[in-house]
Amino acid sequence: MRLPKVGLALVAVLLFGVAACGTDSLTEAGPQGSSGERMKPLVDQFKQARAGARSDFERAALDRAISTGRIDPADYEEAFSRYRRCAQDAGLGETYTKLPNGIYRVNPPQNLDPSAVDSYANSMRDCAFNAGLASLEALFRTQVDNPELLADPKLVVVRCLVKAGLVPADYTVEKLSAFLKSDMSAKTDFDPMTPEAQNCLTAGGIAVKVDPQQKGGG
Repeated sequence: MRLPKVGLALVAVLLFGVAACGTDSLTEAGPQGSSGERMKPLVDQFKQARAGARSDFERAALDRAISTGRIDPADYEEAFSRYRRCAQDAGLGETYTKLPNGIYRVNPPQNLDPSAVDSYANSMRDCAFNAGLASLEALFRTQVDNPELLADPKLVVVRCLVKAGLVPADYTVEKLSAFLKSDMSAKTDFDPMTPEAQNCLTAGGIAVKVDPQQKGGG
């Protein structure tokens, strides 16, 4: 878990987990002129995550996923509930927003002191792993938002943005990466705060939040 710097007016936060999957050697050309490796099949990812599970709950949830071929939404909800209790006990001061895809966005506390970012991120990470959320959310997000099993999460975002008509068909992963590192308040590529853009960013495990101290800048 980390809080990367992405510009003056906005703060971007990687959502929980990185799909613990590895990739197959298969590649194919995408509509944006990029090539994307494919992840392993979901059941193989479930089995790999099961080998590193930390709790009886996490093991049972992944056993169910291996049996049925999908993460049960109820298991994701339980994992997030466990995370939220841990975060509250740790005094992290977060708020949460449930997105249309069923995944919760974590909203970090406002006016987080830069000197406290590392401590905050480490506490988030510990709670996420101990709750089983780090693995279950990454896998659940892949299940609902990345049925093509693209290994590059930014390519998932780009394809979603193109499909939603928010960027032109020739928009690339490289353009998205540059935009995320810029002062996104300029909205030169797309407005990242619209619901449609938020859904696409979340599909790739990226959350964007307006910094109240910079809101209104242009």
